[in-house]
Amino acid sequence: MPARLTAPLLLAAGLAGCKPATTAAPEAPAVVLDPSGPELTPAGDLPLLRQKAAMGLVDVVRAELGPRLAEAADASPDPGRDALRAFAIELALRQDDQPAALQQLQLLARDLDRLGPRASGAERARWHILHGALLCAQQRYAEARGQSLEALATIDLTREPGLAGDAFRGLAREQLALGQPDRALTSVRRAMAVHKDSLAVFEDGVLAVDILIAAGEPVEAVIAAGKLYDDAIAYVGPSTLAHAEALAAAAAATFASGDRDASFSFFTDASKIWGELQATRSDPSLPLSARLEQRLGELAHVLERSAPAPAQPAPKDRT
Repeated sequence: MPARLTAPLLLAAGLAGCKPATTAAPEAPAVVLDPSGPELTPAGDLPLLRQKAAMGLVDVVRAELGPRLAEAADASPDPGRDALRAFAIELALRQDDQPAALQQLQLLARDLDRLGPRASGAERARWHILHGALLCAQQRYAEARGQSLEALATIDLTREPGLAGDAFRGLAREQLALGQPDRALTSVRRAMAVHKDSLAVFEDGVLAVDILIAAGEPVEAVIAAGKLYDDAIAYVGPSTLAHAEALAAAAAATFASGDRDASFSFFTDASKIWGELQATRSDPSLPLSARLEQRLGELAHVLERSAPAPAQPAPKDRT
């Protein structure tokens, strides 16, 4: 892994208007005016923010995170700031807002570079996981897989099970995209085995349904989608983004199993919730979930193509 992260990230991102500045950054002052240092950024409400995003308030949470990150000090280690920044990146990628994700990822890389050897393995693993997610959004799956593997090599799996689960999920996503569903299934099951947070397990489950379908196990996919539905209602609630995600997963799984009628019913319910959530968003230029928008679009296409032909009227008796 390179000693500095910022420059490799800029080269890998491939987004216009994101070239590194040519002027050198100002040196830190020689005299420390405040020996106590800046206050750390509070992040105790992060679970609540994750819950609100799962309900469908993705744009609201992003709008709340912006000012908090802007006000956070950027010169010293700050676990709270970094945790909020990582979540901001996740939400930006959920909406496929790649420029915003890249901007925050650059800042995270800058802070890690400033820490140098003081940066922990967990902090560097988180960066690799998020970098991999951005590369995956750009459909650069082989490079993304390399980032997930780098994260797993960096992290202590026993001390940071949550991060390990995130890395395994990322690896599973990339293996699926690279046409390796069997390997992806192993990876996503490892993610589900180590994740403790219910929302993290839910995200694993959404991916697991796709992997099971690709692996030619539609019955298992239907079972997984059923559990996903139960978890969405239990941990997030009805008529939420998680509920719509679970319904869409059930629609995909039942279609793969050959039950078009059930698939259409699940698809209809998911589309209704999705439409209601989309109608209330503050920024109409971005979907609340690019993944769900794509899934519903694909389902609409296959359901339309598989629709039975309308019955022909019986010929009139001319006798």
